[in-house]
Amino acid sequence: MAELTDTTLIDLTLKGDESAFAELARRHHPTVWRTIHRIMGMSADNEDALQEVFLRAYTSLRRFDQKYPFGPWIARITTNYCIDQLRRKKTRRTMLWAEMPERELEQLLNTMSRNGDSGSALAQNPEKYERIAMSLLQQLKPKYKSAFVLRELEGNSYEEIARAHGISEITARVRVSRARAEIQKRFRRYVSEGARKWKPR
Repeated sequence: MAELTDTTLIDLTLKGDESAFAELARRHHPTVWRTIHRIMGMSADNEDALQEVFLRAYTSLRRFDQKYPFGPWIARITTNYCIDQLRRKKTRRTMLWAEMPERELEQLLNTMSRNGDSGSALAQNPEKYERIAMSLLQQLKPKYKSAFVLRELEGNSYEEIARAHGISEITARVRVSRARAEIQKRFRRYVSEGARKWKPR
């Protein structure tokens, strides 16, 4: 079924072909898993979140408007689920960054600072680098954090972010902009205060 389009697989699923949805899940599994991991952090609960996202997609498939692509739709389900889970927690889990490629960590810190040299210098100290990136991103409100992850780390367009969150494109741009500004402000504070005075929360 690998050669079939998402639309064809959806049609087959709605006709009762369970293997068609299994192929859809296999196809979109990497993106869904990556989004869960980056929004919620690494946790034993992430596998349950993955199953829940695909279960919700399966049970809602008849309401899916097939004039739109499947990817942004399931991304919206994923981000909504993750945001709901974060809101239910009194304290946020610590995100582990060991599995994130170095180029993405570099991109994240370069986004945080308007001075690219600061990001490069911090990159020379991996442990400090990971603590700062972890702390700054985790301090964002869930809706800003997920929009930032989709834009800066996943490389989604603002239109795709808007569809994923069920918001307008302008609102998507505002959320990413506010997330970026907040991260930059916190990072500049870190640079000005120095590593000794700045303690990750």
